[in-house]
Amino acid sequence: MSNPQDLRVHVGKAARILMSELGLDPVIVLRRAGLPPGLLEGDGSKILLGEYYRLLSSVTNEAADPLLALKLGDAAGIDYFDPAFFAAMCSPNMNVAAVRLADYKRLVSPFTLDVKVGAEATQIAFVCKSVALVHPTMALTEIVFLVNFARRATRHQIIPQSVSMPFDPPDIESYEAHFGCAIRKDEKRSVTFTAVDAKRPFVTHDDEIWALFEPRLRRQIEDGGHEPTTRTKVAHCLNELLPSGRATVDDVAKELAMSKRTLQRRLADEGTNWLEVLSDAREALAKHYLTTTEYGTAEVSFLLGYEDPNSFFRAFRRWENTSPEMWRVQHKVQPALH
Repeated sequence: MSNPQDLRVHVGKAARILMSELGLDPVIVLRRAGLPPGLLEGDGSKILLGEYYRLLSSVTNEAADPLLALKLGDAAGIDYFDPAFFAAMCSPNMNVAAVRLADYKRLVSPFTLDVKVGAEATQIAFVCKSVALVHPTMALTEIVFLVNFARRATRHQIIPQSVSMPFDPPDIESYEAHFGCAIRKDEKRSVTFTAVDAKRPFVTHDDEIWALFEPRLRRQIEDGGHEPTTRTKVAHCLNELLPSGRATVDDVAKELAMSKRTLQRRLADEGTNWLEVLSDAREALAKHYLTTTEYGTAEVSFLLGYEDPNSFFRAFRRWENTSPEMWRVQHKVQPALH
């Protein structure tokens, strides 16, 4: 078993935005945790597990909110485009999604999901890859996220069969009301879904969109979780910037804390270029919007940063040899019957 002192966790822009949305000053939070004030700038940094726990404790203490995990669990993966989150949303059901999420967490985090699929139920436990215990705020947030995730993907108010934690959350009544079940005391930090709910069809199921994400995630996993490529960093950045209308090469270079020339050189070293990565990011987001929202072509075009809908229409023709609306009709997922 690995030494927990050697494990590192990446923190960056998403953490900074979450703190701001919670009304917290990142500088004060970092100072309380004894961490450098520039830690979350640019592309962020990797910090030791002990430092990460100090950061979580600082956020918890600074927020002084017993419902903090409910708020964090509701935001995780939703407000910030996370490839692993959307890849999991494209799964056919929770059993498959949990395995995909577990693969990705094994890649990027000292924490992972232990997924046990049985004939009667599926249990998902949140564990640390080392001997260290999981921070209470992180554990509770992760359980909240998994329940919310299952409900969003199925469009069904799923009630877990059970939720277990080794401690009583603050304002436990609110958490039990959110889950719809009692929180029982157990060493495992886990949520268990009935077999029926774990196999309940995701209305967001889309194998084509999964196919866009899977090769990159798989390559990272096979590489043992090495530092993401520049292409991957640019793609992640574009997924955040495109809806805001800021998606030029200069905007992305600034977000990644490097010069435009350095960014273009690194992409060339990886056998790609800015326009190719931009096109791929737009294609993935376009298909996401067309399958999961009711946005019209003009609205999707705007969210992808095109100057006019005709440019989006022509680009989509190149990708799929059909129009966006025709593609949407062909890939529309019917809501599950309850």
